[in-house]
Amino acid sequence: MSRRIAAAAVAAALFAAPLGAQTTVATGVDYLGYSFDSGLGADAAQLLLIPVAARIPVTNALTLDLFSAWAEGRVEQNNMQMKLSGPVDSGVKLSLQATPWALLAVSANLPTGHATHSTEEAIVASVLSTDILSFRETSWGTGAAVTTSVATAMRAAGFGLGVAAAYAARSSFEPSEGVDLAYTPGNEIRVRAGLDRNFGNATLTAGATFVQYTEDQVAEGGASATNLFQAGNRLRFDASLAFRAGSGVWTIYGADLIRSNGDLFVDIVDGSGATVGETTIPTAEQNLIVAGVIGSVGLGGGFVFRPHVDVKLQTREEADGSTAGSGWIVAAGGDIPFRIFGSEFFPKARVYFGAIENLTGANVSTLGAEFKGTLRLHF
Repeated sequence: MSRRIAAAAVAAALFAAPLGAQTTVATGVDYLGYSFDSGLGADAAQLLLIPVAARIPVTNALTLDLFSAWAEGRVEQNNMQMKLSGPVDSGVKLSLQATPWALLAVSANLPTGHATHSTEEAIVASVLSTDILSFRETSWGTGAAVTTSVATAMRAAGFGLGVAAAYAARSSFEPSEGVDLAYTPGNEIRVRAGLDRNFGNATLTAGATFVQYTEDQVAEGGASATNLFQAGNRLRFDASLAFRAGSGVWTIYGADLIRSNGDLFVDIVDGSGATVGETTIPTAEQNLIVAGVIGSVGLGGGFVFRPHVDVKLQTREEADGSTAGSGWIVAAGGDIPFRIFGSEFFPKARVYFGAIENLTGANVSTLGAEFKGTLRLHF
């Protein structure tokens, strides 16, 4: 349920290189689009994202991160194109290296995004939120939130061991135009444990993350909030192996995100429109597996091509046994880093192909493309 994870992923990608004590400002353009064969309800979907981020070392131990973005999503359905565009929520994060082995952080999600949607905009957001498609922005806004986190690490028997915990508290926002309805996403608890170890010229990193949410709530017309949805727990396992090959570094990685079923609380209404009870509908269980490789190939003249290939496999099962939404996608491409007047530019392109199961159980083919450029400036 936490769509701010997408913003965090973009910010992490913008600041992938060591920064030292420099202030770094980064921006770019990120386009991802898909076309679908008939049978999925949508013919095409695309997202254009323009992020802006800054990392400012306040002191040797204190770092300030800022993030915001503008995004435009489009979905084509039955020869009609629907659009959702505008600013997304902004983020600010303050990190304190309290000791060499302890990091404290507090971050805030600022509700600057276009979070209140028309019917067409809600359809765009729904299509873009399909997990296997991996769009970086899907909601544009989820209300204000504050997250506190602590992480610590140590070395033992040649291993680096670490553990981190975070708690996010969220406020309400209005998701629909013309409807007096306040929606409050559930608060989030996240715990992660990880390890790493060097083996000759290779480094193995592995970890596990557990995520739990409180119940989402909704309030109509100023009435008291009632429970709407209980998201299922999430468990993620991930591992990577980085090693030198020739003059470059290659990384093989994999992750498995397991999401247990949730509960949707639905009112029972009689013929007169009066609420006479409540029932609970279980939502789908999901499992998303990602595996891939990123490498480095010298092109001569100081240029390097970094190939990137990965595969995503999603299984999804409703309470009635249906598996609509399951599928697979393979992506292949890469980037070529450039240095321009002390700045860094990373153009990247990839193609996507795969299939997604529709409501009738048929596999619908999909074809996509990604074009991305990231610019980092150091001061």
